[in-house]
Amino acid sequence: MVTLDAPAAALPRCPVPGHEDSKVVLGGRYGKPGRQRQLYVCNRARPGSAAPSHRFTAPLAPAGSSVPRESEPPGTQEPGPDADELRTARKYQFTAYDIASGLVAVSRGTSYAQAGEAVRQQAARRWGPNAERPPRRHGTLVSDWVEVYAEALWQAQAPHRADWPGTVLVGVLPLTTAQQGRSALVFSVFVAMAYGADGRPVVFAIGSAAGTGARHWAAFLRETARGRQGRPALIVGDGSAGLARAVAEVWPQDAPEVWTGEAELRAEARRICRSRGLDRRGLRLWELLQRAWRSREDWDCFTAEAARYRLPELDAWLAWTAPMTVRQLAARQPGVHRSRRAVTAALAELDTRLGKRRAAFGNQARTDRLLRLMALDIVGPARVHAWTDLICVWLERTGGRPASSQRSIADRGGRSSLRAGAR
Repeated sequence: MVTLDAPAAALPRCPVPGHEDSKVVLGGRYGKPGRQRQLYVCNRARPGSAAPSHRFTAPLAPAGSSVPRESEPPGTQEPGPDADELRTARKYQFTAYDIASGLVAVSRGTSYAQAGEAVRQQAARRWGPNAERPPRRHGTLVSDWVEVYAEALWQAQAPHRADWPGTVLVGVLPLTTAQQGRSALVFSVFVAMAYGADGRPVVFAIGSAAGTGARHWAAFLRETARGRQGRPALIVGDGSAGLARAVAEVWPQDAPEVWTGEAELRAEARRICRSRGLDRRGLRLWELLQRAWRSREDWDCFTAEAARYRLPELDAWLAWTAPMTVRQLAARQPGVHRSRRAVTAALAELDTRLGKRRAAFGNQARTDRLLRLMALDIVGPARVHAWTDLICVWLERTGGRPASSQRSIADRGGRSSLRAGAR
């Protein structure tokens, strides 16, 4: 409720440039009992806002400072802001809960514009006077929050921040669009996963790149290795030559062993058999193929049957695959997960969440921050209240303000940082 009977001398001036002579009245109070602060209403619109007026609070002196508040009479100053005050940003209409709500929404595939509209509606209902006005629909608000807060949430929740899991499961998702009747790569997403002690898969590294080749794999592995001690013992991938070359480049001495996922090996064997019409139910070769990776005995039965057909492509594939498969089967350990099914599922979910907006992403650093939020939700899932608490704790540690400013990682000169490394 707005109060109109305050002495003019006790009222501060509006801090918005150009509003020095505007009319200011009391506009209620906010905060917990005993620590409430006065709100004021300026009768002029804030630049860029459709509302005819706006609220603000008097500025506070920094914590521990003896300087009185700029807009309050001498003798009325208080100590610097405490933890409760830091939980609601001063001179800002959005709370930590609003920020967390927007971040959770975009982590689940909502566009920046839709998430921003929902957050503005939520804030309008709380503030009251602007609730009847339609909120603006653009993505800058939430995309700026992704830039500022996503890294803090990732640092607080991502596993294996300082070490390598023994077994690392990796994969890459090429994101393409149709251009002039053919498929064109927009960008790619690399992920590194591991299984926790509870048997659940987690994403501990994720990033974007302009391609899927060896140098892009090497860049992703180097970035993942930064700040981590040691190296993984085993990396399980999709069998690409680029991954093998990248591992040898990143770890030139004592490199991790590189395996190919059994699902990829089985899929290639099935493709070869289908191409020759050998995928009929009841056919011994096809039946043995389905269970070939259960044990060494099953593998030997399949290879013996396959040798009878003398198919050049199948023989060539077995010559390359058999030594690796025998080695991988012999190294199996009870309770050690080495299946890439979790990687395949995570990449499919990312593909769905990025959806038709994939061509709109151009800033690599900001895209990586969004991908990290999505990764936290995919294996989480994300909780609004949990992220609210983490944001509040982080703001309290940084004095009530984010450690980085908004749009500090914006691309300059109209050049896309995500496309710059394409070949």
